[in-house]
Amino acid sequence: MTAPGVPQEFDPAWVLFQGSGVLAVNKPAGIPVHRGTSHELGLAEMVDDWVRMNPGVLEIKPGRPVHPVHRLDREASGVLLLGLTLPAARALSDAFAGRGVRKLYLAVVAGPVEALGHLKGKVRSKLRGTYRQMPAELTFRRLAGDERLSLVEVTPLGGRTHQIRALFTRAGRPLAGDLRYGKPKPSRQFLEKFEVPFFLLHARELTLPAGILGAERRIEAPLPAAFLGVLEKKGWTIPELQETA
Repeated sequence: MTAPGVPQEFDPAWVLFQGSGVLAVNKPAGIPVHRGTSHELGLAEMVDDWVRMNPGVLEIKPGRPVHPVHRLDREASGVLLLGLTLPAARALSDAFAGRGVRKLYLAVVAGPVEALGHLKGKVRSKLRGTYRQMPAELTFRRLAGDERLSLVEVTPLGGRTHQIRALFTRAGRPLAGDLRYGKPKPSRQFLEKFEVPFFLLHARELTLPAGILGAERRIEAPLPAAFLGVLEKKGWTIPELQETA
């Protein structure tokens, strides 16, 4: 099932960059990267369908699938990279595997946090088709906060499944509204109070190393309305975020 209000078709306004066989899109929250057993729509398939209906707009021939090279949680939003050709997909995958891609996320977590922090531990992650306990690590800095909520900028080191959500939960600061990792009652209260459908996790920036698109390239996704609404209700004014909204 698709959550109410989640887009049903690909919108070309989501495109942040395309060139050299690389497509970067601003994935809306609520859309999984791939269609699955419990999800009727996936972003990759939405792009495929749109290309068939609008040939020649993107740098891919109708009928040729796009290749997502990394993952974002269904509930998360922000920069997602897809390869439009197999060579581009391999180059991107190698860059991610070699930690050559720098990632920057924004998240709203429950409770207060220190100005700067470093979290590490093992999280359940899928490797070669099998879930295992794998090491994960991240750094963060607080952009705003009070005793109830904190807005943090997160730099994950590596790409384990759910590592941001799992590590903050282990530190006693789950993402606000995270019904899977957080406590059910306060999670639901957050979602209802701020009128958002999901926890707030946004892939704000990805920086590709030199060689994939020529020089090093930074790709940035503007903040979604759900994030801006929480910032407004909390009275958090952060110029560096509002300027790119």
